[in-house]
Amino acid sequence: MKIKDWLKYLLYIILILFIITIKVYVGNLSIAYSEQELRVNYCYMVISVLIHVCIGVVLGLEHIIKEIGKEGKWKINLPKLISVGMPSLYFALTYIRIYNGIQFLQNIIVYPVVQFARYVSGSVPLFQIILGYVVITSFYKYSEIIDS
Repeated sequence: MKIKDWLKYLLYIILILFIITIKVYVGNLSIAYSEQELRVNYCYMVISVLIHVCIGVVLGLEHIIKEIGKEGKWKINLPKLISVGMPSLYFALTYIRIYNGIQFLQNIIVYPVVQFARYVSGSVPLFQIILGYVVITSFYKYSEIIDS
């Protein structure tokens, strides 16, 4: 086995552990803020979503690195982005929509997500990670030259 592959995957896991450490730190700050101010801080919620999305991006990093090395024009896998990315985005923003205070959003748009999250505990961070992975792996290079 190549030592380069081992180092690459070691770097990936170190990067993921670093991101998780930041997530824990931001979570602790958010809890301290909520206890002190007795209200939700949207900035911490957005940062939390972005951190989970970054984990998904890191998981798909190998794909995009391989694509960068290829020749051709950049394309987007739109069916993948729409059929998997859009539902993931819908579920990924659950907590932000729940605490926004707009009654219409809470009654119509958020209700299905709340019911789903009620029965599938911990699903929101998973959808955030899936969103990051789907976004980064939806980009690819296309070349019309066919090698024979």
